[in-house]
Amino acid sequence: MEPHERMEFELANDSLMKALPALLGAYVTVAKAHKAYFDELVKAGFSEPQALHIVSIQGVTGGLNGGNYK
Repeated sequence: MEPHERMEFELANDSLMKALPALLGAYVTVAKAHKAYFDELVKAGFSEPQALHIVSIQGVTGGLNGGNYK
């Protein structure tokens, strides 16, 4: 690895390590949002497999991304 590449790597790693606690803290909130969306889909009449598929494909955006799920 070239010296400038090593420096870039270290800077990127430092940024990631600083952001990591916030990312980990967000997982609980994201999980709760996905579970709530799943539960509401089931209440609306979707089967559990259908609701799971919708949540796994769309996440909690519920189609707000214009139908682009890839």
